[in-house]
Amino acid sequence: MVDIHTARTALYRLYDEDGVLLYVGITNMPNVRFASHSMKSWWKRVARKDIAWFDNRQKAEQAETKAIHEERPVFNVAKSPWRSVTAAAELGDLPAGLDDFDYRLVEAARVRHEAKRELLEADAELREAVVEGRAADKGPSHMAKLTGFTREWVAKIAPAAKS
Repeated sequence: MVDIHTARTALYRLYDEDGVLLYVGITNMPNVRFASHSMKSWWKRVARKDIAWFDNRQKAEQAETKAIHEERPVFNVAKSPWRSVTAAAELGDLPAGLDDFDYRLVEAARVRHEAKRELLEADAELREAVVEGRAADKGPSHMAKLTGFTREWVAKIAPAAKS
């Protein structure tokens, strides 16, 4: 299995037809990540995808943070200090005048954002493993038993190779 922290990682930028930067992100598996983005309301506006590869996740994360701060993609929320207090909290840059409740709310939202990010990473890793399993002739039923997902889900993620 691929270690997402040491594997090559893609930094991608998504643009609309007018060249407006919609979103910046990182992933080891662009097509899987794009599939998860396709559920977003803004996805139908994507007209161009630019991808740059980095040697590891840390380098890609640094480039992603810089790109989000400098290029201000329209739909990024995490790591976007102009988007929300929660994002500012992640950067240690909260506005003045917040009370205890505000800090509690910001922290709860930060924890939720982090959990969502971790879930998306875990989902991408699981999908990658399923694809690798199918390439190694593991059947959907076998992988479904091991993962607790349905055989239909496994087959959808990694259909049988066409002969």
